[in-house]
Amino acid sequence: MELIEIETNEWVFWEPTLTVEIDEQFDRALDIYDAGDYETAKALLCKVVMLCPNHIDAMHHLSLLYNEEGKNLECYVFCLAAVSIGLHAIPKRFRWDRGKIKWFELRNRPFMRAYHHLGLWRMDQGRWDDAIEIFTRLLRINPNDNQGTRYLLPKCWFEKNEISTILKHCRKHRNDIGPEILYSNALALVLDGQVEEAKTALEDCVVHLPLVSKELLKQRHPEPKSRYAGYITVGGKDQAWSYWKEYGRYWESSKDAIALLRQVTQGRLS
Repeated sequence: MELIEIETNEWVFWEPTLTVEIDEQFDRALDIYDAGDYETAKALLCKVVMLCPNHIDAMHHLSLLYNEEGKNLECYVFCLAAVSIGLHAIPKRFRWDRGKIKWFELRNRPFMRAYHHLGLWRMDQGRWDDAIEIFTRLLRINPNDNQGTRYLLPKCWFEKNEISTILKHCRKHRNDIGPEILYSNALALVLDGQVEEAKTALEDCVVHLPLVSKELLKQRHPEPKSRYAGYITVGGKDQAWSYWKEYGRYWESSKDAIALLRQVTQGRLS
């Protein structure tokens, strides 16, 4: 496998040993995976890897299968293997700050999915610097951010107390109304001592996503039922709960932030 430059700073992964037959076997394995027959799916994916050792997507889906079974070690090993194949294919002259590996090119997606998965592992392990490097790289090479890494980075920076970095990130994505940007920006402003700016930001938060503020101020947080499994409803209770789950403890650690949020929420929703 290699990463080739098709235009100036535009790169695509290429695997010359990949054939139509191998692709068909891989697609069949995914169909069986979706049907819930994990053992048969694993056997077929392993066969794909035997035929094409650089098949990142097969490695990645083996990792996902083991995750479904709660086998964390196997999941982690296959995740590392999938990412290693992609990183090894990247030439030394590739620049992470300039090169683009875009999501719309289907051949790039296996590596990008696997790398994103590794970033989530690094977060779970508390290896925040590693997670930041991965998510920052993914955001740079694919500015459209089809994987939503911009929503994961503030959590990593809160863990490291890098408030100015959060503010810079949120300014860059100021037109984004995801709670990970809107509400995290407001919290960072409070922690940075910019109280009036934080109040203005929170007023905007409550207008766009009022259920998030209500969730953050609750004493109990039962998980709401989602209308569609695996999907988040924009502006819905499930989105509010998901933000609280990932970011709530950063709010709870700041009495000033909670007090200001309560003041603004009562003023707007009363």
